[in-house]
Amino acid sequence: MNYRLPLFTFPVLAIIMLGSGCSTVPTSDSAITQAQAPAPPNQPMILVEMQSPEKGTRSTQKIPLHAAPTLQAAVDQSRVESKYKRFHIAISRFPQHQGGQPQKLISQYDHHAGQIPYEYDYQLQAGDRVVIVEDSTSSVDDIFGSILAPLRMASGRAPVDKSPF
Repeated sequence: MNYRLPLFTFPVLAIIMLGSGCSTVPTSDSAITQAQAPAPPNQPMILVEMQSPEKGTRSTQKIPLHAAPTLQAAVDQSRVESKYKRFHIAISRFPQHQGGQPQKLISQYDHHAGQIPYEYDYQLQAGDRVVIVEDSTSSVDDIFGSILAPLRMASGRAPVDKSPF
């Protein structure tokens, strides 16, 4: 049986589907996202500390661990890319044994790709402190650094792009 629908069937169905679906979407700007919702008490948190040595500013932010389980998620949640063009990043973690030294996990941020490489995207734990320090170098410093780095190393001086950690 070869039954054909009239030509106006598809446009009518599309209008009905689009018209009925839009009524359930909230239109207010005051809708609270999951990341902005107030955290319940006694929830595991991480601390994100942002430093700018040249400006002399320092700010901290507490983020729930469930909202930022990895270092990349913590960078996204803290919106550090909108504050700094380039930065260095590390994690300070409480010692696993009583009386031990805190662990320092130094990471890297690829400012060209805008993300942390997978091999440096550490899993965060409750109580971790993520330290982000602004990097004041530019693309010109990258060019001259790649040219002059072997000469600086041969003379025994530190490389230009050395991490502050």
